[in-house]
Amino acid sequence: MRNKKGLTLIEVVVAMGLFGIIMVTLFPAFLITNLMNNISREFTDASFFAQSEMEELYSRSQVAGATPINSISAMGYTCTGNTCTDNSNANYTFVIQYTTNSSISDITNILLTVTSKVGDPNYQGNRAQMELYIKFGG
Repeated sequence: MRNKKGLTLIEVVVAMGLFGIIMVTLFPAFLITNLMNNISREFTDASFFAQSEMEELYSRSQVAGATPINSISAMGYTCTGNTCTDNSNANYTFVIQYTTNSSISDITNILLTVTSKVGDPNYQGNRAQMELYIKFGG
């Protein structure tokens, strides 16, 4: 047959089959890349929020007469003992735990943990954690 104006049905079916096989093997890679991108974005966002909270806490600690409890409470945290929680962010929960060591010039150890509020238990958990040693009260 010398007519070269188009493709035969067999050629079209073979081409579609090859395309299908290639897509079946590549499609999971796109899904995994998208999932990893979303998780990386969450970790980056959580780290940014944690750093911002630590910087605000540090600036509040430098005020004369500042104490860990009044500085942390002024940031909107609800404190019970040495653990303070803030749930005002829609995506993350912030928890600050602090311990003051009076034998070493009243240095306070601050531990901030940022946890995701995602509904799927497979993706919940800590997204960032920062620790800081500071002296309150200037």
